[in-house]
Amino acid sequence: MKYRTIGKAAVALLLAAALLFSAVGCGPQAQTVPEASSSSAAAPEPVDGPEESALEEEDLPVGVIAETADTITYDDMLAGEVTIQKRPQRVVVMLNAVMELWYMAGGTAVARIEGEDNIPEEAKDLPTIGTMSTPSVEKIVSYEPDLVILVNTLTKNREIQPALQEAGIPNISVRYKDYQDFCDLFELFTHITDQPERLEALDDIQAQVDAEIEQVQGKPEQKVMILYATAKYVKAGVQDSVIGDMLNRLGAVNIIDAEAANGQSMVDYSMEKVLESNPDVLFIQMANGGEKAEQNALDEIQNNPAWQEVRAVQEGRVYTVPREYSTLKPNARYPEAFAYFAEKLYGDAS
Repeated sequence: MKYRTIGKAAVALLLAAALLFSAVGCGPQAQTVPEASSSSAAAPEPVDGPEESALEEEDLPVGVIAETADTITYDDMLAGEVTIQKRPQRVVVMLNAVMELWYMAGGTAVARIEGEDNIPEEAKDLPTIGTMSTPSVEKIVSYEPDLVILVNTLTKNREIQPALQEAGIPNISVRYKDYQDFCDLFELFTHITDQPERLEALDDIQAQVDAEIEQVQGKPEQKVMILYATAKYVKAGVQDSVIGDMLNRLGAVNIIDAEAANGQSMVDYSMEKVLESNPDVLFIQMANGGEKAEQNALDEIQNNPAWQEVRAVQEGRVYTVPREYSTLKPNARYPEAFAYFAEKLYGDAS
């Protein structure tokens, strides 16, 4: 992600424009300034408006259309163009992983989703408004939030958005599926909280991640497969996911065709495809279910003789990914997560 700053020359121009503006007044008064006498000093050259506007637009976070000292206008996937106030004080975030990121950017909340994971220390005692799959609009409204942050990839979040609109509750919806989303959201949130100094933490995270990626450049290509496991089923994870994106950035090739997934984060798979592609490494991603999910995936591998023909199984390169590096979103742990996958792909030499 590129950070953009206004240069000293542009700042000088803005200051000059501000001084000129204060000298002649504002609004209609500017149109009634008497004609200058022959002895009057020549007026300063006007600031080049189009170039200035372009510079300001270039500085905006992804998804932001316009920004003032107190507001942000955002291109929302669910609601279209929406304008929200900066520095909100009564916020509800509809996914705890996103709430953790919100706190990293200097935000606070008045209520949260149930759960124990991704909860900042300061938010552990907050009242809850339901589970991720069963949030209560009535409870949300009762806290009189000045901003609700929805996640547009969650079905229930999309369903309750019209009700929040009807109740007059300011809200935006965001996407968080991969590392780039993390970076974009961090920047967006620091603009909403009006705490740009918080971006120093993002700079540090990005530098560490870049170093991990740089270390594996030129390594032999590794074919990988992600087994997305719950207590009830095992499917294949695709590139458009937290794990899939990190593996791709580290140079690995997912045997599951992303285009064939049609936008889904997991798909059914056939052993014929697995045997044909013969992955070098298998990663087990545990969704809900914890150890039961992991055991379900291991049983799938152990009880099907076809899996014993797969290189990753033969060479013992089957790894259960810590949930904090996958399902729960890494956030500040992204450098650790990239280091974990680099080591599993390429060994200690990575």
